[in-house]
Amino acid sequence: MSRTVAIALAVTAFLGGVAPAHATTRPRDDLAEVRRTLDGIVAAGAPGVLARVDDDEGTWIGTGGVADLTTRAPMPPQARFRVASLTKSVVATVVLQLVQEGKVRLDDPIDALLPGLIRDGDRVTVRRLLNHTGGLADYMEHAEFADPGHYARRAYRPEQLVAYAEQVERPEPGAFHYSNAGYIVLGMLVEKVTGHTLSAEVDRRILGPARMTRSYLPVTDPRIHGPHATGYYLPEGADTGEDALRPLTRIDPSWAWAAFGLVSDGRDVNRFYQALFGGRLIGPRLLAEMRTGVGTPQAPVFPRYGLGLEAVALTCGEKWGATGSIPGYVTFGFADDTGRRRMTISVNVQRNDPRAGLLILAAVNSLNQYFCGEPYEMPRG
Repeated sequence: MSRTVAIALAVTAFLGGVAPAHATTRPRDDLAEVRRTLDGIVAAGAPGVLARVDDDEGTWIGTGGVADLTTRAPMPPQARFRVASLTKSVVATVVLQLVQEGKVRLDDPIDALLPGLIRDGDRVTVRRLLNHTGGLADYMEHAEFADPGHYARRAYRPEQLVAYAEQVERPEPGAFHYSNAGYIVLGMLVEKVTGHTLSAEVDRRILGPARMTRSYLPVTDPRIHGPHATGYYLPEGADTGEDALRPLTRIDPSWAWAAFGLVSDGRDVNRFYQALFGGRLIGPRLLAEMRTGVGTPQAPVFPRYGLGLEAVALTCGEKWGATGSIPGYVTFGFADDTGRRRMTISVNVQRNDPRAGLLILAAVNSLNQYFCGEPYEMPRG
């Protein structure tokens, strides 16, 4: 998830006079406070929000706000959305399955698999692409991707995206620097090693075994199939009011692809982390590798990034999962260590103003209420 604003902002703005969120499944007294936190997400600048909890007590779904600012239709409880960088968790799991099968090694240089694709590819390993320490720039920092109204409707090939990244000044190798380009390279690696499309491998290796029947990785299909909310984004430099939000639901997802192109819903995201953390997709050694993180600039809220997984520092300890941000949608999906308790939150807006930080912290507050049973407080440090 690309973060362009500081997230250490006051949480008092979470509260306000908004239409109350409501549960759409059987009532659960233990989640009454979680339901109320959804109001704070809407107050922080989201047109609408959908939250889903799955655990040993069953399923709970809560919604708030609206799915469309024009029609004021409510958020569909089974809404699908672009999960953005949660895609990285899925692609990383495919890569680690190839490692488990002996077809790839974590410390293989990319040049050994995709010769000549990137500069200094003999010194950039699979592991460093997975945890964003490979020294690759992010193609989203290129001027080509300054305006979603421009790039979101254009078609791109993976090689083009990598080439755009190579035109951006590279960060220091070994330090954490979030790079969507690294996951485009990993998607190309999967196709090279398997001889199949990345979408086919995701279907066969992840979506099928995890029973994620509402999910798919599009290449050029602009639609979100099934019920969904209208996605919005805030243009750079625009006013921060609701009237400034621009709808952007149908896109050409080729520019997102292996980095943040997956379409899913709350049920399927929760099923993914249940299958992953429950040991059904990779073995315990590689799962431990996934959750061995490097420090990030998003600390103390999101202190560590592993191999396609991100840690959130809640008041009762770290939980692993991922965040995702794409024009139209922002998603948070996290689980406990065993995958028995899972929560996914989706909002139908991507903001690029100070309210983005408030929205992030409001969502973290919801996660904290579910996992820890208390309001979120910023960790010290």
